[in-house]
Amino acid sequence: GESARRRTPTMGRVNTILGMVLSFAFIMAGSQKITPTINPEVHEYLATNAKSWGPVWVPLFRKAMTTLGLDEQTGAVEKLLLDDGSKTYGVMLTNIGYLECVCAAMLLSSLFSGIATILLICTMGGAIYTHLQLDQPFVPAAALLTLLVIKLILPGGDASSAEKGGAKPKKKPSTGRSKKD
Repeated sequence: GESARRRTPTMGRVNTILGMVLSFAFIMAGSQKITPTINPEVHEYLATNAKSWGPVWVPLFRKAMTTLGLDEQTGAVEKLLLDDGSKTYGVMLTNIGYLECVCAAMLLSSLFSGIATILLICTMGGAIYTHLQLDQPFVPAAALLTLLVIKLILPGGDASSAEKGGAKPKKKPSTGRSKKD
């Protein structure tokens, strides 16, 4: 009814503000994974921890490649996505940083916000999995995951925008009379 119509624009604004906050958070988090320029101590902390995060994913990655029948390509793809052979997993850290930064920019676009939200939900799910495997704190990733899920399901948000985007404008109901009447 009437109250539902008034609530949706407000929820849309809340979703926009949430998208801006998340965008800022992921630009900061992602850029610190890519470069030490913003905060050298945080970058060093992340680079050091990536050495333990990488080995959590290598067996899963190799199993996925085998399942897909891509055994011959595993080494090359692993070097592109996870580690260059140095066992620092800096490649993985940088790739996650770029993903977070690109998705942060996409969150600001009504066209790409939904896919960015889903990609970041998957990324935060992976972060939580990694931290649980290593018995490390995972609260920041869980908080971001919660906010992303809220953004996705909020009325006027990513899920409902996708439905609206595909909808054609409604035609006025016909009165049964022609224009000549």
